[in-house]
Amino acid sequence: MVEKKLEQRTGKSIVKIKIKRGRPKETEENRFDVYQVPLEEKMSVFNALEYIHSYIDPSLAFYTSCRIGKCMGCTMMINGKRRLACTTLVEGDLILEPDTRFAVIRDLVVDMSQENDSTVKRV
Repeated sequence: MVEKKLEQRTGKSIVKIKIKRGRPKETEENRFDVYQVPLEEKMSVFNALEYIHSYIDPSLAFYTSCRIGKCMGCTMMINGKRRLACTTLVEGDLILEPDTRFAVIRDLVVDMSQENDSTVKRV
């Protein structure tokens, strides 16, 4: 019902984005939160995360930096595959989880301080 109202209000298709949330070091249990985002043409996963942070939930933590696919900081699991949020286009509903190669700091932010060439490879 909320999805239909948002679609009618914005005139755009709505995608559901399910995001794994939590703060493991604070013993906060992981959970999935679901957000509804109006789909823009050529919207990246990063753009969708910015929308959620700006308009729905400012507590969402995710990595932002180069936004052009060079720094690799926004690497995350997108529908079960390791991808860059800044270069992956939203084409439907999504499940977003932190990169499984690193310890989670909070939500989609991971500790990449221990990265090395064998850990981080081009996605």
